[in-house]
Amino acid sequence: FADKIASIKVLDPACGSGNFLYVALRLLLDLQNEVLNFSDEMGAGRPYITVSPAQLYGIETNEYAHELAQMTIQIGYIQWLRDNGYGLPSEPILKQTKNIMKMDAILAYDENGKPIEPEWPEVDVIIGNPPFLGDRKMRQELGNEYTEALREIYKGRVNGVVDLACYWFEKARAMVESGKAKRVGLLASTTIRNGASRRVLEKIQTTGNIFWAYADRDWTLDGATVHVSMVGFDDGTEKVYFLDGQ
Repeated sequence: FADKIASIKVLDPACGSGNFLYVALRLLLDLQNEVLNFSDEMGAGRPYITVSPAQLYGIETNEYAHELAQMTIQIGYIQWLRDNGYGLPSEPILKQTKNIMKMDAILAYDENGKPIEPEWPEVDVIIGNPPFLGDRKMRQELGNEYTEALREIYKGRVNGVVDLACYWFEKARAMVESGKAKRVGLLASTTIRNGASRRVLEKIQTTGNIFWAYADRDWTLDGATVHVSMVGFDDGTEKVYFLDGQ
């Protein structure tokens, strides 16, 4: 079971400065440490911790956030090892993290300049907080050309005037459907429950199932409290369902 934990791959396709990946790493380390403690108690020996930052994958467009995410994960790992009595990792202390990619998660271009859908790495779990941008703001901040290219690529899958976060939901759903991911947990603005945006949730239900969700929850963003929806889904394997903690 300790080896299984050390093989789990986690992707945040909108990783920012790496907060979600940092928390995921600490949870994996805590869980494996619990297993090793149990092994020790049962007299089966105590192997060294094998969970590592190499299990984490991220996608980010902002150069500063991309650099920061790599350091956040590495420093968090070193701190956890020190705090739990495992000393320091082998040299070099800060290892290169090629798994945190600087790219656009939902739109790419081929060698001829044609807009295409980018590939995400195959993982076990997808987590994240995709950007919230309504249609009007999307055009203001990303431009008409980008918005139209996005709509053309995902035509038939994401239709109508939707929040930008919906594209992350659809890509994650497709990853689960194709067997390239097992579970997903994403945040969205509460508008995902209504209108055209809601269709991405309905589509999730046709190829899998939403097993965990909060319809409307407070979330602090840039010092202000906003309201978000939180959605966990899979291919229908999970048989225990929670809505708003019930």
